[in-house]
Amino acid sequence: MNPAKLILICLLLLVSICQGQNRISGTASGLQSAMIWSSSVPDGKQKYVAFRKTFDLNEAPANAAKLRIFADSRYLLWINGQYVLRGPCRFNPKRAEFDVVDIRTFLKKGKNVMVVLAHNYGNAVNGHIMKHSPGLTADLKISGKEIIRTDSTWRYNDQTRYRDSPESWNTVPDVIDARIDAGDWISADYNDSKWLFANSIDGGNWGEMFPREIPLAKETELKNLRVLPSRKLLSSALPIELTSGQEILVDFGQMSMAYTSMELDGEAGSRITMQYALRYKNGKPAEMYGDGNHYTARAGLQNFITTDQWGSHYMLVKCDSGHVKLLGIRITDRRYPFNRIGSFNCSDSILTHLWKMAQNTIEVTSDDGYGSDARERNEWIQDSGKASFSTTRVGSAGPDNDGKPVYSDPRLLKNMLRHAAQSQLPNGQLLATFPTDRGPEDCHYIIDDYSCQWFEALKTYYEATGDKKFVREMWPALMAQINWFLNHRTQRGLLLAREYTSFDNPLAYITCEGATINAFFYSALKASEYLAGVLGESQKMGEFKKSAADLMIVFNREFWNEQESVYNSAFYNGAVYAPTSHAQLIALHYGLVPGNRLASVQKWFLNNYKNPGIKHSCANPDFEQMVNQKDGIEMPVTYFWVFSQLYRMDSDKLDREAIQEIRRRWTPMVVFQQDAGTLCESFTDEKGEGASESCHNYGSVPAFFLSSYVLGVRTDGPVWKKQIVIEPRLGDLTNASGVVVTQSGPVTVSWKRSDQGNPLEYTVNIPSGIHATLHLPKLSEKPNLTMNGKVLISNGVPAKGIRTEGRWIIIQNIPQNCSGRLD
Repeated sequence: MNPAKLILICLLLLVSICQGQNRISGTASGLQSAMIWSSSVPDGKQKYVAFRKTFDLNEAPANAAKLRIFADSRYLLWINGQYVLRGPCRFNPKRAEFDVVDIRTFLKKGKNVMVVLAHNYGNAVNGHIMKHSPGLTADLKISGKEIIRTDSTWRYNDQTRYRDSPESWNTVPDVIDARIDAGDWISADYNDSKWLFANSIDGGNWGEMFPREIPLAKETELKNLRVLPSRKLLSSALPIELTSGQEILVDFGQMSMAYTSMELDGEAGSRITMQYALRYKNGKPAEMYGDGNHYTARAGLQNFITTDQWGSHYMLVKCDSGHVKLLGIRITDRRYPFNRIGSFNCSDSILTHLWKMAQNTIEVTSDDGYGSDARERNEWIQDSGKASFSTTRVGSAGPDNDGKPVYSDPRLLKNMLRHAAQSQLPNGQLLATFPTDRGPEDCHYIIDDYSCQWFEALKTYYEATGDKKFVREMWPALMAQINWFLNHRTQRGLLLAREYTSFDNPLAYITCEGATINAFFYSALKASEYLAGVLGESQKMGEFKKSAADLMIVFNREFWNEQESVYNSAFYNGAVYAPTSHAQLIALHYGLVPGNRLASVQKWFLNNYKNPGIKHSCANPDFEQMVNQKDGIEMPVTYFWVFSQLYRMDSDKLDREAIQEIRRRWTPMVVFQQDAGTLCESFTDEKGEGASESCHNYGSVPAFFLSSYVLGVRTDGPVWKKQIVIEPRLGDLTNASGVVVTQSGPVTVSWKRSDQGNPLEYTVNIPSGIHATLHLPKLSEKPNLTMNGKVLISNGVPAKGIRTEGRWIIIQNIPQNCSGRLD
């Protein structure tokens, strides 16, 4: 070869290699190599550390200025003195996710200053933060060119106003002492020359980093703040002076997941406490969880911002000592950017309010995860799958990267599934809640039926998205957990594990060969069989199919009570325990009841599920009594399966019973929770008492059924089939209308009829490209039906293509917009 050509080829190869290295340095691995922290704070010690970087720009950016940023455990970001955002998304250090934000509008020509307050919670145990090494990393690119990245040229100060926070299971409280700061270090003009230079640290302490998969939270300043009890607008009441012992109560106007900003004038050493409440009862704030925030003032004008969000509707501001003048208070709601597209209205105002309160509850408790409630804010497998996703999938959309709607947004469900898999123990068991360091001393550390529901939720996610790649990612976790279950079968062939379902199960917290846990195990096997087929794992698919078939045989042989024609509830300590409502309910739901036994099991369940019951948490000394007295269903979340069964039994009588059960169990919650605007973890009595937590996703369960069965719009099969069924179950309602969100878009329906149920007038609008089948109730043996002016049934005689099946008239492939009358 010509030497000149050889040199040219080598040069081209070298350039290519260098370009490749530059590309690699711009990936997540580049962020990991740019980790910094304080040189004086050891691992395991909690600390707030402020970092600053000054840099120059020749011109203000004309194009996107993409900042990537991550901190362990969390951060707040300011640019040129302006607050930008906080993060990151909750994470397991095995797979940290960095935020990406366009900061172009915050930058200017000339000098720019970036300030980051990073907090590592040390060895504290929290519901959504894990103990891990501290660190901050960031880089900024404009038009593809790197402008800055975190390195040893950044300056830091680990002795700021933000002092160590008390350990807290839910929100991280702030302890702020403004006297410590020597000037306003957030300001672009602050002189940081006395600050130390940051220390570069090993980014290998984190697993591979990925860009955040869910959208950034939406932050909204609440404008209708009022002072209670006068209800005077806060803006007109300010300034407000407080001396030691005095307090004010601020009403946010809505339940929120919010942080506080405040401007004040104070005497040095004056101290105020901010406590956050869900309720306002008898003229006082109620349900105040956690320590709240504490602020100690310096002398003169000052301001501060809190670092975490509190689930709250009210804030009590109390002056503990000294004297302060409150000049400005801002409450900023921060939540997942759901856009509520769905709606529900009907002739019963309780049901109408209930649907709205359910959506409020889930929206408030969803930020960077489907948090179960305003109190704990942590992810749970069952809570996310049964309550939260079921509610938002019929009511909301989230934005994609281009701002377009993602209908029935499944990304928080995906987050939960991944976080659960990352929590897996070496023996294969999945934890019940995460990301957290809660350990086996906690009674809810592992909940075996939640682990079973993880399989079901993964199947639900796949059918909502077609995301086979994610199923493959989850496959090792699936195999490890299912093998744990298979290895814990007894000689009978039943799973030996701890029962739960919820606090109302008579056998909750009892490790036994239980009917409910084995029904959940059956569902996990069936989901595993399905997902193995998705991935082409034919051998495993066959194995799971056989294991499920074997379990069905064993279940029906071992648990069957011939005398009562129903299933016993458990084998425990050599004894067999009598039937329970939970055992029948979960067996029915997951298809373990053969046709010849279906009627007797349904009858027993219907006769007993409304019996009074009691609840237990962590211990259950009364399980024998609860079994013997045939305790009924006492938890809102368990009604997810109750309503599923009532509607699956498919009769007008049980449609009415479903609506009546919603009224019976939820009316006190709706009536007495108006001050909160959200729903409870447990049922309230007729006086409004008994709710254990007033903003909890358990209470939202009816919303899915009001949309999917009363309005009647349900996805029929996986998303790629683009099929829906529209089948109204009005019960005793005279009208119902609204919008039901599906993965393919929103569906608008309206149903109106007389008190006698005849005639039924309807209007349906569906998205283009959807195949919709309409089921209308057969009101008589000789009905008349019109659609868009055409007669489809005349005096009981159907036109071609129209058929009846059971109690339904079935019209396939209806037009995109249709209306008509059935009488």
